[in-house]
Order: sequence, then structure tokens, then C-alpha cells
Amino acid sequence: MVIVLIICMLALATADQGWNDVGWHNDFIPTPNLNNLANEGVIFKNMYSQPICTPSRVALMTGRYPAKANMQHLVVIPMQPYYLPLNYSTLADKLKEQGYMNHIVGKWHLGDCSWSMTPMWRGFDSHYGCYQGATSDFESHVLTIPFQGPPLATGIDMRDNTGVVTHQNGTHNTLLFSERAERIVRNHNPEFPLFLYVPFMAPHFPLQAPKGFENTVEVDDADRRTFAGMMAAMDQGVGNITQALKDKGMWDDTIFVFLSDNGGDAGFAGSNYPFRGNKATMWEGGVKVPGFIHGSMLKNPGSVNNELYHFTDIFATLLTVAGGTPDDDIDGINQWDSFCEGKPSERSEILLHLDEDAVTNGAALRMGDYKYMEEDPLETNNLFNDPDKQDIINEMKQRLDEYRASAPPYWFPDGMDPRGNPANSGGYWTPGWC
Repeated sequence: MVIVLIICMLALATADQGWNDVGWHNDFIPTPNLNNLANEGVIFKNMYSQPICTPSRVALMTGRYPAKANMQHLVVIPMQPYYLPLNYSTLADKLKEQGYMNHIVGKWHLGDCSWSMTPMWRGFDSHYGCYQGATSDFESHVLTIPFQGPPLATGIDMRDNTGVVTHQNGTHNTLLFSERAERIVRNHNPEFPLFLYVPFMAPHFPLQAPKGFENTVEVDDADRRTFAGMMAAMDQGVGNITQALKDKGMWDDTIFVFLSDNGGDAGFAGSNYPFRGNKATMWEGGVKVPGFIHGSMLKNPGSVNNELYHFTDIFATLLTVAGGTPDDDIDGINQWDSFCEGKPSERSEILLHLDEDAVTNGAALRMGDYKYMEEDPLETNNLFNDPDKQDIINEMKQRLDEYRASAPPYWFPDGMDPRGNPANSGGYWTPGWC
């Protein structure tokens, strides 16, 4: 995620990129542009997301734990009337109050059954990208569900504002997103501050590198080779975007923040080594994500930061730096002094997960140096019955009970609504049916 301060804010995120899927943790991954930015900035060693995509984006865009916004249940599924409730302001809404021009290029995945739930009604001035959380083909931009078995629904999911993009069949969406983000920067009127949010869909499944990037690295594992090619294409886009900022004279006023939305998916060549767990789990591999912040205003560039942070803190910090005031009831904390100067984090705990859905049921809390996970029969270093740890265990259980008591009633629509079938909209995934 990239943020350009005062003149521009740019946020860049990836999907399903594990701890071991970035070049500054693993030199196998070909991300030289990101590596340089990370090494010149401040690398986060204790940044936490939620276990899966939609909840992480809720935290990032609202500054609230998804359990408090009733958005912790699995993800937004195509043809499902599930969405970020309209009473919650997004980061773009808040930055708009500060005079920012806001643009999103990439994946939304916060609900789309009504136009009012889509980016241009949630604070953004433009949107180029996808409403859904995945694609079946990065080049045709067609999403077919389910991903395996007889198709239930199929359609194109690529938008330029409210219009459908049909003339880019054959071009990988990573390349399209990079080109559009670069164009937004080059065409931006510097009289206005800019927030550019670039949530790439890659390296989310399916494994599909753009043409020319298939063999970026030499390795026998074909899937890992393709994954690396997807990362190389995204990294090239990052280089083009940052060069545009430099050419425009905006780079010195830029805060660049990069994050993955959750842990990597080992089923599709992602790697969370050395951590246990996968995307959609509460173990460290599912929720501790690679990230960094870069900017000329940092007072401790070239450092590694071990302080405790959560996605909600990005919301609170960026809004504060932009001159806004976060609402009192959000969970995010302004961490600018910690990011910028290396001061201790203002955070002592993180609600990593809290859900009663049959599929995503469970709870996890990080408090200080301890982590409490409910229903973890495979834990090999379990301190739950340690007599010396009962005070902290009871304190963490009490905090989880307090979070449960404050959470809104369970809400997750059953099944898929046939009104959302693209067959009803000319073969395009289209809002306006709920």
C-alpha cells in the first residue's frame, strides 16, 4: 500500500502473499523495486491482518475490527447480498473530507449487490478493477463459480468506473492495474491531494503469470515459478508507479505503505515460512503479514520495526497524517510516531478473529507476547494449563468475552441470490439487484 502525503496518498496491497513471498524475506522472489523501497523504509515485523480477505479489507478501510462491523464471516461471495454496512465510513470517505481526490485500482471485495456498496459510492472518485474477490482467468477477466465442478454462473468482472471493460481480453489484470495507476499519477492535478489505493488481485489463485513473466526465475517447481512470475509483474508495476511519482515531482511528499491482505495460500504456491498455518487460519502464517512503510519524512529509514500493529492502525495513522480526526469508536490507533521515529507502539492487543459462523468459527487474541486461540488441538507449545500463566490466560479470556458482548448480532446471508447471476445483466457481474 502506498500513501503520498499532502500531495498524494497511495496505498498498495496484494492478495494471498505470504511472509516468505517477498524479496526482503526470501531472495528467491524477484521483487527488486519493492525490496529497495522496503530496505530504504521501515520494515514491519509484527503487522497483523485478519485471516482472510474481506475481513482484512474491512479493517483497512474502516479502522474497525470486522467482528464489530459484522463482516468477519468468511468473505463476500458472488451473488450474495453481503456487504460493508453503509453506516461505516471508509478511509476514502474520511480523506474526501480533507480535500483528497481518491482512486482505487484493483480488487474491491466489500460488497457489490447494490451500486451504493461499490467504490464510487464509498468515497472514491474512480474505480478501475474488479468487484469480486477472485477471477477464473486473469486475462479474459471472466469469473465462473464455483471454481470447480459444473458452472453455476459466469461473467466478466472488470470495470472502468461503472462501465464494463470488454476491450482488454488477453491482457493480465496486473498489467492493466499497474498502467491505470501510473496514468492516474501522471494525469493528477497537484493542486489537490491524492489518495491512490492499489489492491492488486495477484498473487491470488489461479496461478497465472502475465506473458513474458512465466520464467522469471529458474526453479523445478512449476507452480512456484509461476507464482514468482506473478510477483515480478506486480513489482514492475510498482516501479512504474513510483517512477511516475518522481517524474511528477510528488515522490518526496509520498508515504508508501505495502501490505498483504492475509497469509499465503500453500495450496497455490504461497509460503508463510517460518510460520505455521495458512491463509484462513488463526496461526501466525495466516495473520502475520509482510509489509513496510516508505517516505522521506521517516526519521528512521533503513530500519526494522518489531512493534505490534494491526491493519486498523493504517486507517487511523493515514487519516491523522492527512489532517483528519478518527472517530472515537474505531479500533485503529494513530501509530505515526512509532512508524516514523521507532517509538513504542500504542497497541498492546489485537483481536485477530472472532466469529460464530459454521465455517469460520473461532477466536484469537494477541496480547503482549501471548496469543490465545480457541479450539487448537494441534498446538505443541500450549501454555493453557501452565499454572504460572493462569493470570494472563484469564485476562485474555475475559477480553474475548468483552469483545463477544459488544459484537452485533450474527449476520451472514444464506446461499446465493439468483438475481445476481450475470446472465441477467448481459454476461457481466453487475450491481443493482438487491
